[in-house]
Amino acid sequence: MDLSENRTNHPNLIQSVEPHACTIGRTQYKQSIIIPSNGEIVLCPLHEVDELTTDTVNQLCQYEPEVIILATGDNIIFPDPEILTDLLKKNIGLEVLNNQAAARTFNVLLSENRQTVCLMLLSFPD
Repeated sequence: MDLSENRTNHPNLIQSVEPHACTIGRTQYKQSIIIPSNGEIVLCPLHEVDELTTDTVNQLCQYEPEVIILATGDNIIFPDPEILTDLLKKNIGLEVLNNQAAARTFNVLLSENRQTVCLMLLSFPD
């Protein structure tokens, strides 16, 4: 899905997303990534929500976001609530969305200059 109707030229703007790939700028990622509103994109070894740990959540919290966007592939899959307790303590919101909705939401938040981070889970091709 092409997301090129955005009016910002932010370097982390998501150009397109597919189940197995995400394009940001001129780079196509085929591995899960952490996309912060401010900072470098980081490769992530996770592929499924059930691999998410408290350590990963704490890594996302280090970006000091207002909201974390968890992009879970083609379907919305909620993580284990026990690993999310730090988000409540730190007053950080969580949006769990499919990858296409997550990309659109992330781009809107970027255009509003909001502090956010997206964990884009990309699956292996069949």
